[in-house]
Parts: sequence; C-alpha cells; structure tokens
Amino acid sequence: MISKEDIAIEAATDGACSGNPGNGGWGGLIVFEDGSRLEIGGSEKNTTNNRMELTAAIKIIEKLRNFKLKKDFKLRTDSKYVIEGYTNWIRNWKKNGWKSSSGKMILNQDLWITIDELRIAGLSMEFVKGHSGDPLNERADLIATNFSKGIATKLIQHNNKNTFESTNIAPPQIQSLYTRIELLEKFKEKQFLLKSNELSELLDLQDCDPINNNEKFNWRNWQFIPVDQKYWKIVEKQKDQNVS
Repeated sequence: MISKEDIAIEAATDGACSGNPGNGGWGGLIVFEDGSRLEIGGSEKNTTNNRMELTAAIKIIEKLRNFKLKKDFKLRTDSKYVIEGYTNWIRNWKKNGWKSSSGKMILNQDLWITIDELRIAGLSMEFVKGHSGDPLNERADLIATNFSKGIATKLIQHNNKNTFESTNIAPPQIQSLYTRIELLEKFKEKQFLLKSNELSELLDLQDCDPINNNEKFNWRNWQFIPVDQKYWKIVEKQKDQNVS
C-alpha cells in the first residue's frame, strides 16, 4: 500500500458535465516517486463543469496533504478557471467579501473557500491543454467523464509497481499504445474529426497509403472514414470486419 512516507511527484485533475448544468463527474490522480499511482473520482447531480473542475482539485489536494511532496510540486489541470482563481483572483475576492469587481457574489463561493483553506506550501498549479495527448490529463478526463455518465471505472488506489499501469514495468512502446487507444476511444465518443497529419501521428503510421489516398481503413478496434477530403471520422469497427 502507498504510505505517508511515499513522495508525490505530480498530480492531475479534471471535471466533466453532461449538460451544463447536468450530471457531473470529477477525477484526479497522484503519481509517486516509485511509479505507483493513486486515482480518485466521484459524481454529482445537477452541477456545472466549473464546480466539477474545482471539486477535483479540492479532492486531490485533500489527499496530497497526507503525503510528502517533491520540491516545486505541480498540480496539472486544463481549467484556466481553477488556475486563475486559485492563483490570482481569490485574493481580491476575499478582500471584497467574496464579491467580484462588479459587486456580485462570486459563483461557487463554498468551493473557493474550501480550496483556499487547503493550500499547501510549495504546491502550484500548471495548465495543460485538454485532449492534447498528455497521458495524465487524458486519464483524469476519462475518470471524470465516466463518473458523469455513470460508467463503472476501475481506479488505481494502491502501490502499482507490479501491474500494467506502472511506469516501472510497462515498456515505453506499450505505454504509448495504451495512451493511443484511450485517445481514440475518447475522440470517437466525442465525435472529433482529425486531420490526416494528426491521424498519422496518433496511430504512429508514417506514409500510410489509405491516409495518403484518402481511403477508408481499419486499425485495431476502429474504422477511419475520410470526410470532405480533409478530415477523418472515427467509428467503431464492425465485428465481422478483419482487424488491420
């Protein structure tokens, strides 16, 4: 098990909401010096994306208070709302009695008060662009999205050095494949379109004839369909089709 003596080296959080307001989910993870990982997540009804982003940060910081942190520890999030509020805006809000510059009470005051009370010396927040291929951000996003939709998610909550997820065990090429598979499933779910160069890079396929010729093709569990000679749509491959 992870102990209080383990050193946390980084963390990531994300929030999601099916509708805004709607059913929400939050997710976060902490990575430790020995490669083990602690993941947490949860859900709420009738909430907003910003509340879920803030809740994710709060829940991770609560966990981080139980561990030693490396110097200049970063909590990574794709929410500029959380970063700016935690780093800059909160000082003036407190001076103004939790009111904005226009005199209105700020939204999510309860959560802002909580996260301010949980501050840890040496912890700062760092922005990471969402859906950019960052493995920790993608994992936090998957946890949050699954919880918002009521999808069962297996969370890692123990020392993980002897499992596939451990960065000490899985070879780099397997870790890369695992990340690609997660990204493809997410892009398919959200119906994102990819450019040819983006698809080639994601699949790690250089000089791929179907992509070059703008032809429909299969790769593992997915089918890739050209759209308007410029983009690619990702759909689930039919079960009776051969795997490419």
